Amino acid sequence: MGEQPQGSLIPKYFLHGILFSILFLGLAFFWALILAALVAIGLFIGLIIGLLVLFLIIGGLNVALTDFVWQIPIKSDWKSLLAHGFVLFMALLVVSVPSIIIRLAIPSIVTTIVLFIVYCFIDGFVAKNIAGYWEEEDEEDF
Repeated sequence: MGEQPQGSLIPKYFLHGILFSILFLGLAFFWALILAALVAIGLFIGLIIGLLVLFLIIGGLNVALTDFVWQIPIKSDWKSLLAHGFVLFMALLVVSVPSIIIRLAIPSIVTTIVLFIVYCFIDGFVAKNIAGYWEEEDEEDF
């Protein structure tokens, strides 16, 4: 497979990032309902189970988007999804620190919109590269 020129990757990073942001927003409401029910039922254990469900959702969403946008098959067993989701969650948390600082320093709707657009590229780049750690190996490679 040949390498793609850098210019053609930028729209794909944006697409991956914006789809991840939009789809995760919808799934976050679903997850919040599950988390509330789990915490109501099991307190601390419910919280832990809720976080595990969050990591599975994040991992599964990124696997689907990586396959859709990049046509890269990613391992999707539950252990891989859990690890993938945890690593991606932590990476996105770390890269969002500058965004949080900027929003606190310059609170406005314009700042929010500009950061959302910029972070679509950043999140797409991070998500695609994190997914690469779980890329499925072709059996022909052995």
